[in-house]
Amino acid sequence: MNDIGILAQLLPDRGKTKFLRGVAILFLAIGGLGSLLVLWDAFTEFHARQSWPVADGFISSLQIKSNKGRPGNTTRGTRYWMEYEVRFAVPVGECLTGTISSDAGEPFPCWGTLSTRTTRSWSTVSAWALRHPLNSAVRILHDPQGPNVKIADESPWLVYSWDSIVTIFAWVAFFSTMLNVIQRRLRFLETLPEDYSAAGPQSPKPARDDLIDLELS
Repeated sequence: MNDIGILAQLLPDRGKTKFLRGVAILFLAIGGLGSLLVLWDAFTEFHARQSWPVADGFISSLQIKSNKGRPGNTTRGTRYWMEYEVRFAVPVGECLTGTISSDAGEPFPCWGTLSTRTTRSWSTVSAWALRHPLNSAVRILHDPQGPNVKIADESPWLVYSWDSIVTIFAWVAFFSTMLNVIQRRLRFLETLPEDYSAAGPQSPKPARDDLIDLELS
């Protein structure tokens, strides 16, 4: 039989093929769980931008931040994001951010803090800083049931975590393909004798009570 090639080397027999099938299923399940988390994050972001009320406001403070040197940071490389402090015009009774101006005549009595998604690119986060300069007017989405706020009318490129989406898509695609190849290889091996191995016949190990012939000269 001309059973050669990279598949024959990686999956020479049923045992190794079934083991790698189990590994592929495990990693595919991890990818499935990751996909649910990524989809949930995207859905909550989309739902907020479609349903939260909007108010006029402005940027009162902005700062580029990073995870470099932060305790508990386990990610590889440095990630950056923009942090904005905003003030916006809602009735005091509807401000749930926890910070309200003490000036009764303040036109923007509600204060809040929000962050962009993270990025590995310093140039990208620097461009975000120029997008909304200090004291620039913005429309603010505010959670009617909590303290969260967002800048309205942002590009989908800015608000969704595309690196996570692409990573999890590539993960699922890779292990789905891997599982399909392994399944095809296993179906082929199941048409052959059970002890078949592309690595060649395996010499049986002698049992403990087997007789061993010694030739003395």
